[in-house]
Parts: sequence; C-alpha cells; structure tokens
Amino acid sequence: MPAGFLKAWAGTAAFILVIDAIWLGFIARGFYARQLGDLMLDQPKLSIAALFYIMYSAVVVLLASAPAFRSGSLQDALLLGAILGFAAYGTYDITNMATLKNWPVTMSLVDMAWGTLLTAAASATGYWVLRWV
Repeated sequence: MPAGFLKAWAGTAAFILVIDAIWLGFIARGFYARQLGDLMLDQPKLSIAALFYIMYSAVVVLLASAPAFRSGSLQDALLLGAILGFAAYGTYDITNMATLKNWPVTMSLVDMAWGTLLTAAASATGYWVLRWV
C-alpha cells in the first residue's frame, strides 16, 4: 500500500473524527437527542465509532480523494465526496425510515445533508494530503 494513501487515510480519518465530534458533541447534540429520544445512548460506543471512522475514511480516499488527485481537480474531490456522503448517509437514514417505527424524517434530512457536507470536505482533505506527500 503506497505511503501516500496511508497518509491521506490518516489525515482524512483525523479530519472526520474532529469535525464530526464537534458536530455530534456540541453543535447538533441537542437536536439529535430530541429527534432520537430514548434511542440515543447516554454515552456513545467509542470502539464501534472508531471502526466506522477507520472504514469510512479509507473509502473516502479510495473513491473520492484518489480519483480527484489523479485528475488534478479539487472540484472532483468535492463532487465525488458529496456524492459518496449523500449515498452513504442516505443509505443509513432511508433504511432507518423504512424499517424503524417513528424514525424522524427531519433528523434524516439533516443527517443526510451533514453527511454530504462532511464527506465532501473530508475528500478535499484527502486530496490535499495526497498533493502534499
């Protein structure tokens, strides 16, 4: 595995972790708590969250940052990341709406928008790390 990929993966994972922690822990915490009610844990399961960040950041680099790096286009990184984020977060939220009782549509819309924005920015981060190394 090329060293550039590993550095982009690490940089992307760190970016997603920090930005998502700010979003989930401070900015939108009350919103999610109101939307999810008793479904939300008092404390997140950090080991499971870590697994998500490791897996997702690798996919972001593979499917968005690296292709954008090959094309030499930051715009490609943003677009591919937005598409990936919309698909990934949409899969989660729409599946929950289809399978769980009283799953809040408003929360799904906000979460899908957040996932789209976060993944676009993370893809740009991975792109810049690849350019730097």
